[in-house]
Amino acid sequence: MTTTMTDRQITAPHAVLLEEPRPGVPQTSEMIRGERFRILEERDGWLRAENAFDGHVGWLPPGTAHAEPVAPTHRVRALRADLHPAPTHKAPPVGTLSFGSLVRLDGRTENGWAATDDGLWLFAGWLEPVEAPAAPDHVATALRFLETPYVWGGRSSFGIDCSGLVLTAMAAAGTVSHHSSGLQRKDERLGVWLSDHGRDVAYQRGDIVFFPGHVGIMLDATRLLHATVFTMSVVVEPLAEVAKRAEINGVRRPAPGSTAGA
Repeated sequence: MTTTMTDRQITAPHAVLLEEPRPGVPQTSEMIRGERFRILEERDGWLRAENAFDGHVGWLPPGTAHAEPVAPTHRVRALRADLHPAPTHKAPPVGTLSFGSLVRLDGRTENGWAATDDGLWLFAGWLEPVEAPAAPDHVATALRFLETPYVWGGRSSFGIDCSGLVLTAMAAAGTVSHHSSGLQRKDERLGVWLSDHGRDVAYQRGDIVFFPGHVGIMLDATRLLHATVFTMSVVVEPLAEVAKRAEINGVRRPAPGSTAGA
């Protein structure tokens, strides 16, 4: 066992963070292409990593692709973006990146395609500069993940869980929280606290509603958008139906501006 504090960067399209350094244990979170992490410990090829994005700590399996950090130039704004070996849609994709992935372009462009620093090509319309303004409507961002498969510990368009959906949507609006519904419930950055039980709330679009071990975002005054094991996907359901399965134990309202478009 060795202990280091090395900064690295994920070069795989996405990478799981596991609870313990061995196969078959629960995934606790996920990192996506371009995110930086610190190696806190190494054990038989397993890396205990702290994600610089949200501070989450978990174990990266051996063989996870990573490299020395480079400054990204662009972010994937599409839900998913295929990597091609040539600047044409006819070249079969060799990989796929999730929403929010970070890439460094090498300056080459051709027919609406842009080259990455590892020699692959992305459709330029899927990208935005890293300095692009935040997307203020976290509800609109979360809606893009409708029907995405539910994956425990997921936070990408390949698979996502309830707190991963809230984390991703709010981060796109400029507020990075935690990949944990329990920690999100306590996080004042996610908005003002409205209620401990939700019974006295006049719900609005964008409200974040908490349950024991679960969280979702109000689409409007009556419907909840959430990633749920009940359907194993991201769905919209009447809040009243969800509350029959689990009791509401908190409501936060993000600051005005993160619900633009309501």
